[in-house]
Amino acid sequence: MAERGILAYFHSPEQAEGVASKLKALRAVDVQVDRFQNDVGSGLDAAMADSMVSREDELHAVGLDIILAAVIDDQCYDQAVRVIETAGGTM
Repeated sequence: MAERGILAYFHSPEQAEGVASKLKALRAVDVQVDRFQNDVGSGLDAAMADSMVSREDELHAVGLDIILAAVIDDQCYDQAVRVIETAGGTM
């Protein structure tokens, strides 16, 4: 039984926790949700860093500071990706 790792990003802890519950139902081996900090600075520096994107189609990535990490059976991987994307997550 092969396993695959998943990293997904969300706008809110509620989105990520909802997905975490569904991944556990898919028998994910390990699921963790955490928030990471932007240590660029404060004020204008942080606002500029948050608004920077390298391509126009990456605008949806702004504000994704909740990360979900999971290990799931390879046979359930595609279903797990659909669950993440349906909930508004980005991989």
